[in-house]
Amino acid sequence: MTQPLTFPPQAAQAFRRFFGELRETYLERETLFTQIELALLCKEHVLVVGPPGTAKSAVASAVLGRIVDEKTGSPSLFSKQIAESTVQADLIGPVDFKVLTETGRTEYITDDGMLGATHAFLDEVFDGRDMLLRSILNVLHERELKHGRRVTSGRIECAIMTSNRYLSEVLARSPELLLAFADRLSFISFVPKSFAQRASRAAMLHRFAHGIRPDLRAGLTLQQLDVLQDAVVRVDVSSQLLEGIELLADGLERALMAQVSKLPDYVPTKYFSQRSVVKALWALKAAVVRDQIYRHPDRPLEATLDDLDALRWFFLLGGPVAADVEALLKVAVDPRERAQLEIVRLEQVAFDEALAKVRSELVSGVEREASTLNASEEVSATEALARTFQAGMVSSVAQRLRVKLVPGPRHSQNRGALLVAARALVSVVERRLARGMTSPATQSPQEGRGGVQLMTAFQDTLELCRAVPELRVHLGPMCGATARSLEQMLEMIVASAEGVEFEDGLKIEALVGLADNLEEEIAQAANLSGLLSEEAPEAMERLRAAETEARGRVGAALRRRAVSAFQAPRTGKREPFETLAADSRRLNQLERSLHELDPSQPGLKQELLLPLGLVYAREVLSSTPFERIEQFARAVQTVAENLRQEGLSPESILAECRAIIESRLIDHARLLSRDVASPSPSPSAILTGEAYTFYRSTFSVRVPDGEFAALQGLDGHLTSSSSQPAVAFLSTGVLQAVAQAELAFVHIRIKYLRSWLTQLLTVLLPELEALKARVEAERTFERLVKSRFPLLALKEGELVRLRGVLGTLGSMEGELGEAAGRLTLQLRGIDEDFGRFSRRVLELRSSL
Repeated sequence: MTQPLTFPPQAAQAFRRFFGELRETYLERETLFTQIELALLCKEHVLVVGPPGTAKSAVASAVLGRIVDEKTGSPSLFSKQIAESTVQADLIGPVDFKVLTETGRTEYITDDGMLGATHAFLDEVFDGRDMLLRSILNVLHERELKHGRRVTSGRIECAIMTSNRYLSEVLARSPELLLAFADRLSFISFVPKSFAQRASRAAMLHRFAHGIRPDLRAGLTLQQLDVLQDAVVRVDVSSQLLEGIELLADGLERALMAQVSKLPDYVPTKYFSQRSVVKALWALKAAVVRDQIYRHPDRPLEATLDDLDALRWFFLLGGPVAADVEALLKVAVDPRERAQLEIVRLEQVAFDEALAKVRSELVSGVEREASTLNASEEVSATEALARTFQAGMVSSVAQRLRVKLVPGPRHSQNRGALLVAARALVSVVERRLARGMTSPATQSPQEGRGGVQLMTAFQDTLELCRAVPELRVHLGPMCGATARSLEQMLEMIVASAEGVEFEDGLKIEALVGLADNLEEEIAQAANLSGLLSEEAPEAMERLRAAETEARGRVGAALRRRAVSAFQAPRTGKREPFETLAADSRRLNQLERSLHELDPSQPGLKQELLLPLGLVYAREVLSSTPFERIEQFARAVQTVAENLRQEGLSPESILAECRAIIESRLIDHARLLSRDVASPSPSPSAILTGEAYTFYRSTFSVRVPDGEFAALQGLDGHLTSSSSQPAVAFLSTGVLQAVAQAELAFVHIRIKYLRSWLTQLLTVLLPELEALKARVEAERTFERLVKSRFPLLALKEGELVRLRGVLGTLGSMEGELGEAAGRLTLQLRGIDEDFGRFSRRVLELRSSL
């Protein structure tokens, strides 16, 4: 039971006198003053709307302007008349021009604005622009100004905002803005144009007729208000009443939304959000203190079911009481006035109905909550676990009980049954911990090695004991038993990893899955050991050491098994690179899994994939067929790219394959060195062009050229990629073998071309000096063309191409280079003889 009022009675007396005097002065404003009192007590804000001439501003000034600071004797009040021209600096404070000129940053002197005062009065708040009004809301709600990275906190507690506009006008202009106000303001009040009682109007006329002015002498200080606000903080609200707030908010929202469907022009004045429910809690606390101040000074600071009625001033549009609303509706002429009064009446009726339902539900709340909690189900579940331990079910029950016990049932009588189930669950887990982990005979068939599920069951039970005060007595012993079990579980994890070395036929995919599972178990063990630090700190160092050792041993065991698996003979036939890529993917997965287990382990992929890459390269390079060295060079390049793609360094692997590469090239050179028939062309074959056909069909197909240049390109690529780029990759013997073969091919071609041209110029065509007539020149030209030697030499560039081949071969040192030089001279002689003859024929043909 919360203690009765403990604050000095002077604060309550001052509060009563202060507002009692105001009520006597401003007639028929009971609801407004109630809402202002609640707002001051719970440090919230009030919006007052109504037509002009209803003393809204006078009331705000009479309240906030007379709450003074005992130290200064003056109020801590910021007042501002809002207009369309009002800007943000008018409300939050002027720009600090000293900071602006010195640093270029815009900062505000907030002590001169709303944030610098305890209270604020903003008159005609809806006359400002929408963006200004939104900035007001942010400042008032958060009590701070955010400007860039700078946040300036303020001391504003309560603001009263007034407007001569009706809410219907504000809705028509900006419905989102009103909803924003309704979500951030705790209290909205409507002040009608007229008095409901004739006596009130008569009293007002009497005062003005006799010049009687309001004589407000009662005082209230900020310090006295602080005392009452501290009492609001101390008000206890039971779980039952918290449920009541939720039920009331939900029921009232449904009731008001139902009215929207019936009355299309109606919009509720309260926006029901999570923020508004929290504010309702503080409004209820303030209502308890207010009731203590006015009616029940001996009541404890504890909310009751009857206090929920005071939330009507928070959830509803404040206005005249029900009897006065009916009287005002009879005389109201302005449709806007009638609309506001109708809203007040409608919402009051909806609130009364919703509150009645909440009272009924809270009375039967014990049974309803018991049905929802279903404690008997948890008891049955723990009884089943006592017969057969199942780790997964332990976790589920522990989690459910924790949710139901923390913060706990709203009705204390429903807690006992849940605690019975919780204690039974703890007993089940304690017995399981006592059995230990090392003896299979103590485990049920469903447990296996234990693993993640069992550790999760222990963890969930420990967290349940830690969260529920009644179970904390079990926490220390359970932590000690859990620490011992964890050490045993880590040993079993290591044993299971080391056992795979004796399993034949274990695939890499199975190793990856096992590594992931064991890492998950070790990680779960580490998480569980973290819960033991508070209750069993002496076990933490042992568990950390055991975890580190377990990770190292598990990683090493799985690594050894992976090495032996990859060293086993491979079965099945697949394309070499497909095999390498598949192995690479599997090793990637396994390496990641092992790294998660033990980051100190060296890279596994490079260790295992390097020999596999060598096997792949040897297989491809030794079996790829080729007819030209260029084709073999492309195969070598493909091997290098594929190795690099799988994360391997091709240079070292290709260096290991040097013997294979050179052997294939030597074999190719032997094929190139085979004898090729090269008979001299017959005269008839020369004149009919058959010599040309023989040259192209025999030499171009059977005697390929450019092989030595292709070999030099391959050697240059391999040399630049090797670890010793200054040393040629291929041996001199390979280069000489290919060069010798190609030199022999070129010699055969030059010999054939020399025979062809010699017969053509000395036997088949007349001498140049014998050509006298145009007809003879034309005939000689036609024979020369039909021989197709000009086609081969000029249009097809055979002589130029052979000269290029010989230039490449001439780079060789020794006899090969000298032989290439001699053939170059012969080729030059052929070129000169043909050029001299053909030019002369053309000259004679054009001159005769």
